[in-house]
Order: sequence, then C-alpha cells, then structure tokens
Amino acid sequence: MNKIILYIATSLDGFIARLNGGVDWLPHPKDDAELEAVGYKSLMSSIDTILMGSRSYKQILSFGDWGWPDKHTYVFTSKKLEADKPYVSITYDNPFEFMAKFKDRTSAKDIWLLGGAELAKSFAQEGLIDEVILTIVPQTLGEGIPLGLTFEKFDLTAERALTDGMIQKTYLSKEL
Repeated sequence: MNKIILYIATSLDGFIARLNGGVDWLPHPKDDAELEAVGYKSLMSSIDTILMGSRSYKQILSFGDWGWPDKHTYVFTSKKLEADKPYVSITYDNPFEFMAKFKDRTSAKDIWLLGGAELAKSFAQEGLIDEVILTIVPQTLGEGIPLGLTFEKFDLTAERALTDGMIQKTYLSKEL
C-alpha cells in the first residue's frame, strides 16, 4: 500500500490557518530552489493523489488556477459539492471507507493528505497516516484553526532547520 503523507505547515502556536481559513501568513517561495528547500518538489514527484477536505478545496479554488492538474484530487465532504475538473472527485466516504475502496489501486506513488485539520484528525484517528512532514513557520497567529494532532503514535525521525527560521520535522507512524 502507498504511504499517506500529511505534508502541512503550522504557525509557532500550532495553527494551520486563520479563523477564516486564510493562509496569507505562509511564506511564498519565489522559485524552484525555495520550493525544494521545504521538500515540496520532492513530495510532488513522489505522489499522484491528493486528499483534502471541502474547506481546503474551496480555499484553494479562491487562489486562481488549480496547482495540480497532473494529480487526482479527492475532496471529502458531507455536503453537496460539485467538482468541475476531471482530476477532482468528490467523496462522501469517511477516511476508513475511502481507503478500504482505494487499497487495490496499482499506482506505486504515495498520497498527499493536504488537510485541513478535521480531515487530518479523522485520518489520524483511524491510524491511516504513515508519515507527517510538519513545517513550523516562525509566525504567531494567536488564534486560528489548530492542527490538533498528537504525535504519540509517531516517531520523530528527522528535524532540520530551513531558511527564514522555519523548522521541518518528519514523523513516521510507529505501525510501519
């Protein structure tokens, strides 16, 4: 089975977004070198599927052009939602049901669990996250949407300093 990788950033105080879902506080890499400095390009070459919640999907749509037309995206929701792109599918399954259907896929590529917080917590509760790549941005938001994950079922396997005071931690599931 392919790895499910939660690749996500938080503020110093543990928030993944502002209360309104805004992520304007995140750094904006200027070039491929800055994207690779945080491991984004390596992640993109290792995955072919993206999983996200409906709030993350709506937020990403507001950014303009879709960033991943070469990856199939599944949007988890409990509400009626339309996808107007052939590479985006809507699912009403919970994470366990979805992955049970998805387990027989033939791809050798991994899966990016983009977020948001509720979807990440749902996957974590089911023990479905294999790896967490957490980038901590030196910003304090004071309030927002917390990641809200605990890491007792994971081992910290790497920690590295990035540019501009960011720190990236990699955790692997103890069940791997």
